[in-house]
Amino acid sequence: MSPLSSAQAEGSTPRILLLTSDRETEQIQNALNQASVKVQVERVTTPEALLPSFARPWALAVIGSESPLSLAQLRQARRDASVYFPFVVLAKKWTDEAFKAAIEAGASDFLTEEQLGRLAMILARELRSSVTFADEKHVPIDVLLDNLPFIVFVKDAKDLRLKLVNQTFAERFRTTKQWLLGKLDHDYFPPEQATAFMADDREVVNTGKMKTFDEVARVVDTDRLFGTRKVPITNAQGEVLYVMGIAEDVTERRKSEEVLRASKSELEAANLKLAESLEELKRSRAVSARSLASYQQRALQMEIIRQQNEDLDRLATDLAISKRNEEERAREAEGAARLKSEFLANFSHEIRTPLNGIIGYCDLLMREEGSRLTAHGRRDLNVVKTNAKTLLALINDILDLSKIEAGRVEVVVERVDGQELAEECLATVREYVKGRDVELTLHVDERARYLNTDALKLRQVMLNLLSNAAKFTESGEVSLGLRADGNELVMTVEDTGVGMPADQLPFIFEKFRQVDGSTTRKVGGTGLGLAIVRELSKVLGGNVTVSSVLGRGSTFTVRLAGVLEGESQGAPAPELEKMVSVEEVAAQLAPLAVGSTVLVVDDDPLMQQLVAGQLEPAGFKVVAAEDGVNALRLAREVKPQAIILDIHLPRLDGWSVLSQLKSEPTLSGIPVILVSVEEQRARGYSLGACEYLVKPVEPDHLVEVVTRTLGTAALASGEVLVVDDDASTRELVSRSLRRAGFSTSEAHSGEDALLKARVSPPVLVVLDLMMPNLDGFEVLRRLRSDKLNMPVVVLTGKTLSAQEQATLRDGFIAFVRKGGHALEDVIGQAKTLLLQQRATATGRIPRILYVEDNPQNRDIVRRYLGGTYELLEAEDGEHGLERVQRETPDLVLMDLSLPRVDGWEATRRLRALPAAISKVPVIAVTAHAGREYQDKAMAAGCDAYLTKPLDREQLLDTIRKHLGKNHA
Repeated sequence: MSPLSSAQAEGSTPRILLLTSDRETEQIQNALNQASVKVQVERVTTPEALLPSFARPWALAVIGSESPLSLAQLRQARRDASVYFPFVVLAKKWTDEAFKAAIEAGASDFLTEEQLGRLAMILARELRSSVTFADEKHVPIDVLLDNLPFIVFVKDAKDLRLKLVNQTFAERFRTTKQWLLGKLDHDYFPPEQATAFMADDREVVNTGKMKTFDEVARVVDTDRLFGTRKVPITNAQGEVLYVMGIAEDVTERRKSEEVLRASKSELEAANLKLAESLEELKRSRAVSARSLASYQQRALQMEIIRQQNEDLDRLATDLAISKRNEEERAREAEGAARLKSEFLANFSHEIRTPLNGIIGYCDLLMREEGSRLTAHGRRDLNVVKTNAKTLLALINDILDLSKIEAGRVEVVVERVDGQELAEECLATVREYVKGRDVELTLHVDERARYLNTDALKLRQVMLNLLSNAAKFTESGEVSLGLRADGNELVMTVEDTGVGMPADQLPFIFEKFRQVDGSTTRKVGGTGLGLAIVRELSKVLGGNVTVSSVLGRGSTFTVRLAGVLEGESQGAPAPELEKMVSVEEVAAQLAPLAVGSTVLVVDDDPLMQQLVAGQLEPAGFKVVAAEDGVNALRLAREVKPQAIILDIHLPRLDGWSVLSQLKSEPTLSGIPVILVSVEEQRARGYSLGACEYLVKPVEPDHLVEVVTRTLGTAALASGEVLVVDDDASTRELVSRSLRRAGFSTSEAHSGEDALLKARVSPPVLVVLDLMMPNLDGFEVLRRLRSDKLNMPVVVLTGKTLSAQEQATLRDGFIAFVRKGGHALEDVIGQAKTLLLQQRATATGRIPRILYVEDNPQNRDIVRRYLGGTYELLEAEDGEHGLERVQRETPDLVLMDLSLPRVDGWEATRRLRALPAAISKVPVIAVTAHAGREYQDKAMAAGCDAYLTKPLDREQLLDTIRKHLGKNHA
């Protein structure tokens, strides 16, 4: 049943108000009769009768185009009476202007006289949308009311009991909607307040008019001021059935207004007082005109100075605010860049691990099943491996760029054979241009052959430039050249490819920038290769430039300063002149141990299977461990001859495993090969690793590294013997070694050196070749004939002949040219050996527990203390207390903001433990810099207080101070 027929059936006839002419009125009644619609019709023709007619309820109003009343008069009358019933505009014919005017006036519909048949449908529609309050019981009005930020309530007009409240009401008075329903004001307000509220309600019911006022209401135990509006709700006959109230807490607003009024009054009083003072000044000026004129002149100057000072102060304030804003934006940008770099690094790590398995297993299948595979199968495996390597190269570019932007790139300076490195890169690119008429050429000057730089990063720069040149060269030549220019290395990569337009040259080193970046380009790539070249060139201390001619080719030039090796005249370095570490010398003296046991530590089963598949055919026995704890257990039980160690491990990471291995005398001599998706070679070497490989690992290279490192043993403790006939040279070398922590003895001649070596064999000999009577070569021969096979580092200023080089090669010696800087490298490597020897002799190095929930902070401190102290770690206060009681460290570094148990509480509990543990020094390490935090830490029992970011030297000094002289 429609709303119209339902209303008629109940005896309630709809009422229509007509604002029409006689002719229009007759047409409307005829249309309603034809539709069999029963309505009550009333017509108004004068402005005076319009407003009184709004006191009665209307279902619909119709205003005609011939009506004596206008749309503006109807809209104003509805606004004055606060009545908003729907109305329809009737016109003789349709015009855009009439339709627009009706809509702007608020009409619900627009009809022409030809469309009067739709009037009954419009009336039915409006009746459906204008149900009474009682009919709304199925409409979710409570949801709407509950979300209003104001207090809303409805009381019946007879008893003034609550019939409806919203959730804001209940929450404000700390009760429930169910409890409030049916209650009187006296049930939850003080009597005097409830009586006043009900008097207001009676006034609204009796007058039938809205009332707006401020009132005080008791909320829990506090009186609050509310701005309240109470409105009568009537039925169709005009009877008041309900009283609806809307209240808002305006306590704070009124207080603010009061303060504002008080301030305004004070300001007006001050202005009045100022006016009186000015008037007094005018009277005084008439008495002393001349002196006042002089005073005014001085006052004017002072006012100008004051205004200038105010302007300067304002400018300084603006500058300070601008500086703070810029610093905040810089911190936000830095944080965003760091988050992006961390995400890219983690994302690349997760992708490179499965790629390791794809490439490795493709290689194993082609090796082990090559004879059983069809030609198509071998071709498909090669395609898979090639695509995997392509994807790996793209991921490497993203990871490298993210590490550079995050400032986490480390430079490991080593001696590099430029000729060998360039040939290796050309061999890689040669596979790329296979099938094309492209010739690859290489020219290396003798002076530019040997370099002191980071081999991996130089290789990446060289390979990126060569790959870029080959990519855009369909035929012709790609040439690589290395030459010396003063003290700079100049590397050029020239091609005869398509070249680049001049307007593109300033942008080609930008990230993701490509000369042809359209979707139809012929050459792929991410646009990161040249950006990485530029950044790595900066990291290596140089720069890169480019010149190009469109259609004729491009030339890239990289200049690196301070990487050349050799004499100032540019003489080529001898073929065998290279720095060799003490561990490598020992490895050359020991036989290779094929058939020995290799411990593989990796949480990835694919990696374990892959390494086993690569090493077992070469004659090695492979034992696997899936986490750091099991790795240490198996290392102690099996005593392997080599360990292949991943960095990212559960339970105990690779850095902790490596540190523990090097701290135990029975395990410290085992060679450790780090295998990781991260490049952190410097850290791995500092902890005692003998080789560092980056996943994916080529099978042949892995087998070669394991074979080369097996059999390496720690050298015995002892002194370093310095042999030189020049007293100043002996003093220089000895002081350098002693400053690095070595014990040294000296020999002034070959005879003296042999005597001391036979009586007390040294751990290492630093030997001069040019000495009277018995030269260094003869000393070396006699040492070897006496079976004294300690490592010998030759320190010489002599250019060696081929026969002398052969003598040194037969003696397994590393040597350093006098006047160079390589002696510092020898001392650094010998210092690492000495630390291992001292740890073995004393049983253990001091142990420090670092309680920190941030892995990055733990990693920083681990790097700071690596090789000097043994670092124990805990991720929260509860775990830290448990490790203190179990392992009794020598000192505790305690972060204060920790999960579960914070640093203050953890320190207090530690001080309450038995005496032997409670005396352990505790150093607070926190980002809280306030004095109150420091006092709180000291009160909890901390011995020192350091704020982040940590300064390494300050941290080490504080640790030494609290460890005492025995440990420091």
